[in-house]
Amino acid sequence: MGYEMSVALAGSYVEVHSRGDKSYQTAAALWAEITRVCNQHDCYRVLGIAASTTAMPIMDSVKHEKLLADFAVTRKYRIAWVELNPEAIGNVKFLETFLTNRGLVNGRLFQDVEEARHWLLDD
Repeated sequence: MGYEMSVALAGSYVEVHSRGDKSYQTAAALWAEITRVCNQHDCYRVLGIAASTTAMPIMDSVKHEKLLADFAVTRKYRIAWVELNPEAIGNVKFLETFLTNRGLVNGRLFQDVEEARHWLLDD
């Protein structure tokens, strides 16, 4: 299928859409754009809405520790990530647990966009 993404300011948060085959390379391109938009607008609340056609390989997920460090994604970012493909949830949940246990992210995984948006905007 390939891969498509969009990243734009949506009021008080940055909304991210990604669709297609996930890999470390697509994640790097996506986080480069997310951090660019966040820095441009001084807005570090991120709502990610992903529709994976294939789950990201576990070893690519483990590399996210370095990926987030490379793009200076710290706990100042509040990240609500929605995975719409039920078959990919397991791998994304692994990534969430891996990053959270290391204290690297202020984020949560969701399966519902409205629930994610509510959590993201709740102070």
